[in-house]
Amino acid sequence: MKYALVTGGSSGIGYAYAEGLAARNYNVLIVSNREDLNANAQTELQTKYPNITVSTLMMDLAEAGAGQRLYDYCHEHDMDIEVLVNNAGMFYFGAVVEKPCALTDKMLSLHITTPADLCILFGKEMKEKGHGYILNAGSITGFMSFPTIVAYESSKAFLVKFSKALAFELSHYGVNVCCVCPGAVDTDLYNLSPNMRKWLCRFGLMLKPRQIANRGLRAMFHGRKRKIPGLINYFFLLCCFLLPGFLVNMVKKKYV
Repeated sequence: MKYALVTGGSSGIGYAYAEGLAARNYNVLIVSNREDLNANAQTELQTKYPNITVSTLMMDLAEAGAGQRLYDYCHEHDMDIEVLVNNAGMFYFGAVVEKPCALTDKMLSLHITTPADLCILFGKEMKEKGHGYILNAGSITGFMSFPTIVAYESSKAFLVKFSKALAFELSHYGVNVCCVCPGAVDTDLYNLSPNMRKWLCRFGLMLKPRQIANRGLRAMFHGRKRKIPGLINYFFLLCCFLLPGFLVNMVKKKYV
């Protein structure tokens, strides 16, 4: 059976990806480390899209060997993965040297090791079949070098470069690889008030998960190698490249 695999698909942008793929008549496998959210997502999507199969798997994708175990699970359950969405992620804010190494190790495993393993394992299968899609969740921070998000932005930079190079490797074999790099997302991550989030969304400074997922999926299915949702984010990127060092140091002195 043709499946779309979405890591971190039980909430946020991941859930929006899962819903967007279900609407395109893909059977969906959602993988995350939250059993309760998995169950809710499965119930909601299965009710809304009764003609497809929604499956879930609770797995900590930051653990060593998680990519291989997930690949093996799909084979054991006869799930033919046509679309792979590497969306699972985490975030922390603050000076990297003040955080436990274990926390950074977990982020690097989740953002780099497991997505790379899944791209390699499923990408090889897609290459042999001559068809498939891979979407990796990057970030505009992957183009920055900024204090307080050192590990996060560095891991996203890996995904940006890895995805582009992999796209060139696989494009002649009918496999498209797209890296979606959003800016600010309408979630609880930033501890903003509901009114502030509403205002930011109204003026396009922050996008809702569904907006990002819809634009990302369209880009992937249309053969794009990279998608930065929201025109305002191109302006933010330009500002970051032109940002004077003394302003970066001001942020550093305040938060690091």
